[in-house]
Amino acid sequence: MLKLNLVIVMSKRHRAVSIIIFSIFLFLSLMICTSVLWCNRTFGKVDMDQLLFTVLAPTTSTDHGIIISWILESLVFSLVIMVIVLISYYLIRKYWANRFVKPRFLYVINRHLWVLGVVLLAGALSMAESNFGVFDYLRKSNQKTEIYEPKKIAVKKEVSDGDPELIYADPTSVAVSGENPNNLIYIYLESYENTFMDVVNGGIKEINCLPELTQLANENISFSNTDKAGGALGFTGTTWTIASMVGQSSGLPLKSEVANDMSNYAKFMPGAKMIGDILAENGYIQEFCIGGNATFAGTDKLFEQHGNYKIVDYKALKNDGRVQRGEVCEWGINDQGLFRIAKEEITNLVNSGQKFNFTMATIDCHTTDGIKCSLCPNTYSNRYENIYACQSKQVNNFISWCKEQSWFANTTIVLVGDHNTMAVKYTKDIPADYVRTTYNCFINSKVSSNNIKNRQFSHLDMFPTTLAAMGFKVDGNKLALGTNLFSSLPTAIEKYGQAYIEAEVQKSSTFLDENIYKFN
Repeated sequence: MLKLNLVIVMSKRHRAVSIIIFSIFLFLSLMICTSVLWCNRTFGKVDMDQLLFTVLAPTTSTDHGIIISWILESLVFSLVIMVIVLISYYLIRKYWANRFVKPRFLYVINRHLWVLGVVLLAGALSMAESNFGVFDYLRKSNQKTEIYEPKKIAVKKEVSDGDPELIYADPTSVAVSGENPNNLIYIYLESYENTFMDVVNGGIKEINCLPELTQLANENISFSNTDKAGGALGFTGTTWTIASMVGQSSGLPLKSEVANDMSNYAKFMPGAKMIGDILAENGYIQEFCIGGNATFAGTDKLFEQHGNYKIVDYKALKNDGRVQRGEVCEWGINDQGLFRIAKEEITNLVNSGQKFNFTMATIDCHTTDGIKCSLCPNTYSNRYENIYACQSKQVNNFISWCKEQSWFANTTIVLVGDHNTMAVKYTKDIPADYVRTTYNCFINSKVSSNNIKNRQFSHLDMFPTTLAAMGFKVDGNKLALGTNLFSSLPTAIEKYGQAYIEAEVQKSSTFLDENIYKFN
């Protein structure tokens, strides 16, 4: 009897508080662990920038299948397990305390149940840290970098192409000029990487899933990190769509903690000078075309405020009655419809008589399973490979159409994968030592280079490189953190190493906050 009273001695209030604390910590622990596992299954290995963007992203224009998957596999699963644990605890305490469990042991458990919750939560946080490097990210975020600060140079170096020591060149202070530069067609290829080429050409597949784009890369200029096909290395602040667009347009990584809030700011990086700003200064008429809604993550503001682009997105196309039956997908309009629209829009730009920049973003290869259209084959081993092959053929057909037009000879076309795919279930066959890179191809470049293989570069280098390909001269061959790949200068990561440059850009910057984002 005395032993049984030990269980009852603890006040009901104390026990209730202990159970509540334990329940909260248990639920949080389960949520963290299941979310980490879900993220790994859904997106593969992601960094903190991608994770923050995904977590903070508004649900508008987001694949609802991804959201439902997380709700079922993490939220609901965690709730179910928590309920099972609490019911089991209640049954043990209520009915089996004397028969199967010693009262003193149950007393200790009741009194220290919250401690068990703390241990579980600590274990879950440790799991998140090992997967995403949370604490390292927080540590770097609380440090300051000075790589953007103007440097006082006692003696100016006399070099033909520019200063190889320079990391950051303020675009507002760099002279960009050109005699009769080309028009520009710039295509962001959603989740398009070289991995899906065959081994002979630099990929990992037995059969090439993008034969047409492989041929385009071989026939034109394609920068590579190897002696085969390759491309830009994944770099902090450029590994999701809006961040990649910012990086390629401005030579700057996008701060993940504010990436999703840009749609709420009146100005999108108002202090940055981007490629659209430079082309607008040179009299270009500009347009951005996308199959989804351009309001997502402030994409419309990025292009409207940096070059006064005309925005043609799903909402505009739907309002104008230009969306055809069979072209609608969960994101808006598929690429089959988008390339049809692109031809119409480019024709209108040409008829304006001005130099033009037509920029577009595809969508069909988006995670998690891609978007299959009526043009997609069924000849490859899985759905995603067939969509990749379809994208290759559609882009090539579009380029063939461009070649037939009178303006083609005066137009530079740039094809760039925006980031590596996050469709993890289709990338499980990638060897651990294989370096994944995004596709790139420069068609009708006005300059050439013998140094296109075995380069170390990122999407930040596309900014000055694109201008050079169009025929512009960039004084010093550097804009922001980007280096003109056609020049003899090493990129920042070639000169200083990717680890160092990435570590620096992950730190906070007073210069960026005050002069680029203008938070003050």
